[in-house]
Amino acid sequence: MITNDERDQRLMGAVKEHLDARVESLDDRTVARLRQARLDALEAAERKRGWLRVPRWVTVGGLATAVAAVVAVSLWITDYRRQSAVATMDDIEIVAAQEQVQLYEDLEFYRWLADRENGN
Repeated sequence: MITNDERDQRLMGAVKEHLDARVESLDDRTVARLRQARLDALEAAERKRGWLRVPRWVTVGGLATAVAAVVAVSLWITDYRRQSAVATMDDIEIVAAQEQVQLYEDLEFYRWLADRENGN
């Protein structure tokens, strides 16, 4: 049984043979025009590049670097740090002092009472 790869190889071989036979039958004037068209295309491609020849991998690398820089800066600017439960030294003292736990449990009530006495 013939596989697809074998069939493709046979087809490409037949096409190549046919094209090679057709090239051999071309007259000199047509061959000269084809060569001139090829040279013109190569010159146009060379002019299009200009004086600054930057390989494609450099532009892709530059784009990847720019994307990485934007991501890094945006992560740096955005604060993703979680606030810890114990944020200040006062909070550490409250947590460490086990004696006045009842006072701190009723702290909202005392703040409300102080605001009321101050007329707020």
